[in-house]
Amino acid sequence: MSEIQNQWYVITGPPCCGKSTTIELLSRRGFWVRPEVAREYIDREMRKGREIQEIRASMQNFQVDILMNSLETEQYLPKEKIIFFDRGVPDSLAYFRLHGIPVEKYMKFIKPARYRKVFYLDPLDNYSVDYARVESVNERDKLAHLLWQAYSDLDFHVERVPVLAAQERVEYILHRITQDPC
Repeated sequence: MSEIQNQWYVITGPPCCGKSTTIELLSRRGFWVRPEVAREYIDREMRKGREIQEIRASMQNFQVDILMNSLETEQYLPKEKIIFFDRGVPDSLAYFRLHGIPVEKYMKFIKPARYRKVFYLDPLDNYSVDYARVESVNERDKLAHLLWQAYSDLDFHVERVPVLAAQERVEYILHRITQDPC
């Protein structure tokens, strides 16, 4: 893996594992965060009057839009600032694989993504769907494996974060970044 040139950290994991809560708590502590791109995209499209079924009608178009939005947001963020991301660009690789979307032509966008460290949150027991989180429990479980595999395939150091109380997870992550030798 090439030398990391930024201060960016990814919080990832399957749907309903506490990513957004963790990101919110980090934000409250004054850290820069980038919320989940997919949820922001869905919210923006729904404000335009589109229904979730219409937004997700073509899973390939939806996933490509998420990838491109992720790339766009990252190009404008300061590399010297510590920033926590609710999902990173390689998450798209896992979602492409889940939905059987060929990844070859998108790897040129995914492979260059670099982060100081990736924190993988173990899934919580109480899984629930909402207007934007529509994956079944089976899909969530597949994503758990696919996300870990996507980051591993791209030579990221992935650190597993166990199920802890929300504040304890934040402390766990912050302790790990202060120990970061990079």
